[in-house]
Amino acid sequence: NMPTKIWIGTTTQADLSAGWIPSTQLTAVFDGTVNYPIGQNVITIPFAQPYLYLNGENLVLMVNRPMDTQYYASTNTFQTQTVGTNRARNIYSDSTVYDPASPPTTGSAGGVFPKTTFFVIPGGVGHVNGTVLGAGNQPLAGVNVSIDAGLYTATTDASGQYQIMNVLPDTYQISFSTHGYQTLTQTFTLEEDETEVINVTMSLMAQVTLSGTILASDTAAGISGAAIHLTGYEDYSANTNAAGVFTFPAVFANNSYEYVIAAAGYTSASGTVNVGGTNHNMGNITLNEVAFAPLGVTAVANDTNSSVSLTWLAPDPNALEITESFEAETFPPGEWTRTVTNQGPPNAQGVYPTWCRFGAITISGQPANPTDGNHQAGLYWDYNHQDEWLITPGFNCPPSAYLSFDGYVFLGSTNQDHYYVKVTTDNGNNWTVLWDASAQTGGWNYYASPITVDLSLYAGQQIKLAFNAVDGPGNDGLWYVWFIDNIYIGNSITNVRFAGDQLQARSFGSGPGWNAVMPSRAASRHREEGGLRTEPRLPFQHEVRYAPRTDRVLTGYKVWRLAAGQEANEAAWAMLTPEVIQPLSYNDAGWNALPNGNYRWAVKAIYTNGVSSVAALSNVLTKETVTGMIAGVVRRQNTTPIIGATVIVVGTGLTATTNNAGAYTLIVPVGTHSVTASATGFVSQTVNDVLVNQGMTTTVNFVMVQGSDGDDPQIPVTATALNGNFPNPFNPETTISYSVKEAGPVRIEIYNLKGQLVRNLVNADQASGHYKVVFDGRDQRGQAIASGVYMIRMITPNYQSSKKMILMQ
Repeated sequence: NMPTKIWIGTTTQADLSAGWIPSTQLTAVFDGTVNYPIGQNVITIPFAQPYLYLNGENLVLMVNRPMDTQYYASTNTFQTQTVGTNRARNIYSDSTVYDPASPPTTGSAGGVFPKTTFFVIPGGVGHVNGTVLGAGNQPLAGVNVSIDAGLYTATTDASGQYQIMNVLPDTYQISFSTHGYQTLTQTFTLEEDETEVINVTMSLMAQVTLSGTILASDTAAGISGAAIHLTGYEDYSANTNAAGVFTFPAVFANNSYEYVIAAAGYTSASGTVNVGGTNHNMGNITLNEVAFAPLGVTAVANDTNSSVSLTWLAPDPNALEITESFEAETFPPGEWTRTVTNQGPPNAQGVYPTWCRFGAITISGQPANPTDGNHQAGLYWDYNHQDEWLITPGFNCPPSAYLSFDGYVFLGSTNQDHYYVKVTTDNGNNWTVLWDASAQTGGWNYYASPITVDLSLYAGQQIKLAFNAVDGPGNDGLWYVWFIDNIYIGNSITNVRFAGDQLQARSFGSGPGWNAVMPSRAASRHREEGGLRTEPRLPFQHEVRYAPRTDRVLTGYKVWRLAAGQEANEAAWAMLTPEVIQPLSYNDAGWNALPNGNYRWAVKAIYTNGVSSVAALSNVLTKETVTGMIAGVVRRQNTTPIIGATVIVVGTGLTATTNNAGAYTLIVPVGTHSVTASATGFVSQTVNDVLVNQGMTTTVNFVMVQGSDGDDPQIPVTATALNGNFPNPFNPETTISYSVKEAGPVRIEIYNLKGQLVRNLVNADQASGHYKVVFDGRDQRGQAIASGVYMIRMITPNYQSSKKMILMQ
């Protein structure tokens, strides 16, 4: 019962002079124990599964006797024979464990190998082939053919044919699957030396119509030109018509899709739609109008560095500006580029078969007017090859950005020509399709609905966009005209603007400098050739009735303070104005009490119905506290020092402990402070109005009287009591002390004289003991309270008490 492992494989090598062939390149055929009796014997090792030897290459056998715990004579070997000089390799060791998967580079090479007999079963395999047809009984390429869940696999070629060789005889399940078709599975039995022909016809998956309506929150009317993208089993894109309706006429049924909806001037919406086996209407989806943000938030500290003054500009509703309307005399516009493939002449209207600039024209008696200014850009179809590009300059894509443009284009071409919007993140080396007019529906869009393309996936990246019109595989030109105007790129908050100079043009030829003029043509090749003259179209602009607009009203602003670096963590911001303020400025008096660090301020514009804009952020200010020193000695009445006394600067959290001489030193902010000394067995003592100047030391000495404070933590608690606050009056902080005799829930609350709750300081279960809590003069929302008389209230299960305190500013 000696453990033994065996691997078998094939190789094209004639010998093993190049080194070991590791077990990872072979097939494991045995891993168990074998009896090796004393004397000369024939050892039979059965394989659990036969090794399938099909390719006629040289067989390779690797045997491993794992490390034993006892020694055996080196004469215990297989009977061998010798053929050549590099037929075999072997290695053994009494101490090193060798790994068959990573054999050592050492070992003996030679012609000696064991006398071995292989038991061979001749034949024993069959073959499977066939043809797969799809819709219309046409050959279906790219179908995945799998026997028994991947035991044997193949893929159909362009003729829909597949072939799987050398399959062991058995009963199997064979399945056929490809995108857009229902998976087909059947059972077959393969005999030895048989070729099984399995031809199948696959059925298309069910497709349904998915539709819906995109509405505006401000008007409740449909949003024209909104973009909706579906991602899932297959990806789809569409734009809404003038009524805000979108339609996907052929969506694969019984799947879930993620959708993203974007429209100029509105916040994006996203979610999941579950498409069943019947046509599905998503209903009304309302997009919220973008709330414009304030501009130019500026923070400036005052001369004494005690407060910060904030100013900003009101939101600019005209921030949603057109970035390009092709009004400049040069074309392409400054820093734009174009690629010219078709060098043909312009038609009688002055429009070339590549991107060019022109004014209002008439096509087949129908006007095609610019939508902004006096010019537009576009190209005409032709009978010669067209692959025409108009490319924006590079820009850093802002968050939640989109592209919006007016398009005079045919939506839904079936002639294998394309009218793309593309994006590149590597300066044009690779382009990704974002939108294709041929993938849309609706027919002609005579500038009726703006087209929106979502750019949010590229936020923060340096990108370029391209308008690319390209004909089909026959290189026989486009079938439709394509005009564009009124281009905007941004997020309604951050605009992208391009410089208006440094014209850069790029061409595969000499560029459009053609003098010849070709006659006018119809808007499409279909019409020119006498085909369909009632091509479908979206409504003309004058046919669309828009609901009256009710703009949001700006009601004011709210302000927050935040630590630099916390811009994305709004939960960590400190609100400074819980109520909306009207002025375009704010003074942050809390600056003086802040610890050293870097700070920014955020301002949001607040509109009716509580709608707020994104935050506009200020510049960064650095808080550096100017300090001086407080030092002194704590003594008994007989002038001997008190060692280990605690000295606290009230309201700052600064504390020191006296040394063997009773001395202490504290570095504190410049200003006026109260300093308290306390020690076990002595009555605490406080000195008020201690003035600290920059870089100077103020001396404060204490002479302590023996006795005890009622709230000394070393003294056993005899009764639950609210001891009061110190200092009183206070500004802006005071320390409230109290004692708890019986462990249990304790509440310490601050009320004004109207009985209104100002602050909940303590609300917790507490053990027996003496306690202190600091009240910083702020209410529950963190806002500073006004001067006046306030009540401290303590409540426990068996005790209630109130005491007055006075805030004097």
